[in-house]
Amino acid sequence: MEINESIFENLPERDILSLKCERAFLVGINEPREKLTDSEYHLEELVNLVDTMGIQPVDSIMVKMREKNPRFLIGKGKVEEIRVLAEACRADVIIFDCQLSPSQQRNLEFHYNMAVIDRQEVIIDIFADRASTKEAVLQVALARMKYSLPRLTRAWTHLSKQKGGVKGTRGKGETQLESDRRMVLNKINSLKKELEKVKKYRDVQRKKRVGKPIPSLSIVGYTNAGKSSLLNLLSDADVLTEDKLFATLDPTSRKIKLDGGREIILTDTVGFIRKLPHDLIDAFKSTLEEAVHSDVIIHVVDAANHEYEEHIKVTEDVLNELGAGDKAQIIVFNKIDLLGSDPVLLAGLTNRYPHCVPISAKMNLGIDELKERITEEIEREYGVVNLMIPADKWDITAYIHRNGKIIKEEYVDEGVLIQAVLTEKDKNILSSYINEQ
Repeated sequence: MEINESIFENLPERDILSLKCERAFLVGINEPREKLTDSEYHLEELVNLVDTMGIQPVDSIMVKMREKNPRFLIGKGKVEEIRVLAEACRADVIIFDCQLSPSQQRNLEFHYNMAVIDRQEVIIDIFADRASTKEAVLQVALARMKYSLPRLTRAWTHLSKQKGGVKGTRGKGETQLESDRRMVLNKINSLKKELEKVKKYRDVQRKKRVGKPIPSLSIVGYTNAGKSSLLNLLSDADVLTEDKLFATLDPTSRKIKLDGGREIILTDTVGFIRKLPHDLIDAFKSTLEEAVHSDVIIHVVDAANHEYEEHIKVTEDVLNELGAGDKAQIIVFNKIDLLGSDPVLLAGLTNRYPHCVPISAKMNLGIDELKERITEEIEREYGVVNLMIPADKWDITAYIHRNGKIIKEEYVDEGVLIQAVLTEKDKNILSSYINEQ
């Protein structure tokens, strides 16, 4: 069987979803020095991920790992126990809630005689299924190529065979595996170049926004925290919202007006998650850079999730990795309607995070307070300047209208009193007209 480049062009057709897997047996891993409750929460999250993937989780087991087995990750006794349980529930795929090495994955598949995948592959497959824009498709393809590269022998067992070369495509004595490895490396380089073009285009668009004093805010947070619901509520947008993980992959920006007429750009970003594959962080950096370049970050947290503190930590760790950890941040606890009538739960959140804003995007609760906080942060980041423009300097007034955001304008005997938001560049240009009072 020959492999041609079209297979790599259409990698989504070769992911685990294409195998028509319907029943999954899940394997949780309790790492040494890790609390059992934490491992159980991680396994519960994997159940939701697999459900989002479109496969039914039929049973699971928690394995307490004392030391890693280089061949199977876990001990031989547990390997055999999992085989018996998976066959008993008629599973057609076994999913480990950790990262398997290519050799461990290959050995386990050989032993079980069925597909074996890890948490990383689950997340990549969900991303591949949900990507819609050209940028997201390229990013997912790049992540999948990097993931697939060391696993070529697992995906195509014939690749280790030696075959004759074709002039110009394969060197003398080169194996099919070496040829396809080179093909994947070439494709990775090609995808990186395509993404670089997209990134340059995004930079141009971003510079156009930065050139005008319209504040930009990014909505970030753990997956399924309600970020898209909040964007829809604030902007009357129609962004996809589902009670599933990674409902949104592509950044969506909307211009909205706050009370008093001030405009801002609000951008929804992809949700974060524990054990997010590093290749995906790298591949999605151009998307997540919206958070880096925004003036204020709105960090949305699911208040009803008992692991909200861990979710906050994961999100802040990713923001720090992106270089956005020192940005002005508003912590928003969403879904307070799910806390019930117990005021102690809400009081616990506000005591621990005194500057947070509790809301319910679904029930439209706390939104006015959130808008006020956004206005306060924008004022702090941008500030407002007062200018006195002489009546004969109509060109200066026109310049401010063209390049600034007018808050208030009043005609007086001396000329025009203007209250406006300006970029630092325009503040310097117009410094002689700025009234400090």
